Amino acid sequence: MKDLILREIELTGKVLEAILLKIGRILKNGGENHLSETVRDDMREGLGLDFDSVVAERDPAGTLTDRYGFDNGSLEKFAEILYLLASSSPDTAARRQTAAAAISIYEYLEAHASCCFFDRYHIRKELEKYL
Repeated sequence: MKDLILREIELTGKVLEAILLKIGRILKNGGENHLSETVRDDMREGLGLDFDSVVAERDPAGTLTDRYGFDNGSLEKFAEILYLLASSSPDTAARRQTAAAAISIYEYLEAHASCCFFDRYHIRKELEKYL
């Protein structure tokens, strides 16, 4: 049972990593218009995750850990995806909601993760501009 859980966590990390790489390619090629749709589709297909409902939660980190089995590494990647979406979104309401979810996840990580990342501080400051 433990091996199965570890494999699922590893798979989650790989799917999130693939999404991050895809975001990088899309942004490099100037395809911001389809970025949010692509991420939603990839989250649903790769993880069975309803992106919009998770982002709308008061505690997205709790939802991701409890319902989808995310570990801290996967939460970090998910928050990075949210940061990239917020910083490239032309829609003010979507940018605000995405930024708030990312900040909430970073707060969770700061309270529960064993180490702190220096770049997290700067990312949070950037995200706070969108609120």
